[in-house]
Amino acid sequence: MNKIYGVVAGSAVAGAATGWMARALWLWAIAEDERSCADSVSLCFTFYPLAGIGLWVLLAVPVLMWAVWMLNVRPLKTTVAASFALQWFIIVVVAAISRHELPESTALTVGAMALGPALVALAADPARRRAGLIAIGVLVTAGLSLVWLSIHLSGYFI
Repeated sequence: MNKIYGVVAGSAVAGAATGWMARALWLWAIAEDERSCADSVSLCFTFYPLAGIGLWVLLAVPVLMWAVWMLNVRPLKTTVAASFALQWFIIVVVAAISRHELPESTALTVGAMALGPALVALAADPARRRAGLIAIGVLVTAGLSLVWLSIHLSGYFI
């Protein structure tokens, strides 16, 4: 097996792990927010959504940094930042296209979140950089198109 395939697969596993964490923390934050505001008759703001996002950032960045370091993908800081940014973008897209504005499917969320680090690892390889960058561009374009389509079909601008 070629080394790049192992690196891409390892990056996808790290992305899937952080994707699972993102979904679990998101669902926890929403459940706690709803539980805290159940008896409120006025506007209710809690810290749980912000805590869920903060916990995901605190857990995902070290996991991605460890995985990228172990897989020897360089430059380390750039690839970790790009992987995290793509994962953030993907979770926003998955939430935007869902019916209840939260990731409904574990398989879809984890699979989509695994794409970000895998494509960044592919783009970090000099021999496959063009293919990786094109794949990242297609992912971002498709994500933005899905968000635009979900906004258009929901009737926000009509």
